[in-house]
Amino acid sequence: MATDSTAGWPRHRRIHLFQTLGALLGGVTRVTVPVLEDADRAALVAELDEVSRVIGLQDPVAYAERSWPLMDHLVALCPNRILVTTARDALALLSPQLEVTADTDWLDWPSLAVDFPILRDAVAEGDAIAAELAVERLWGMAATLP
Repeated sequence: MATDSTAGWPRHRRIHLFQTLGALLGGVTRVTVPVLEDADRAALVAELDEVSRVIGLQDPVAYAERSWPLMDHLVALCPNRILVTTARDALALLSPQLEVTADTDWLDWPSLAVDFPILRDAVAEGDAIAAELAVERLWGMAATLP
């Protein structure tokens, strides 16, 4: 059974953690994107632009420093308090297990370089479904398990 170099957890278990968060954050995205105020939408788009810039540098630490706060911001804007509480609890509980975001063996820079701009455009256009699907891809929903 292959293990991840960052934590000794089996890779399939890491994929499950990412997929769980992806499903949850995808739901947050789906209900949040269509109701964003103009200023909030612009702020998220600016953050997404910054994450995309960092992806181009392929710097895992800078990526983690910008992508985690982006997800926190998205959750904070969610109008569904139950999703907010659940997402915050899940992120707090699981984030110590996900230091994998600083592991270059795990990060798929070419996929990130495609999916973050898709997410950015979907947020800018208010396309909740496209944004949800992009978040789910970013969080490994398309990953296959061994």
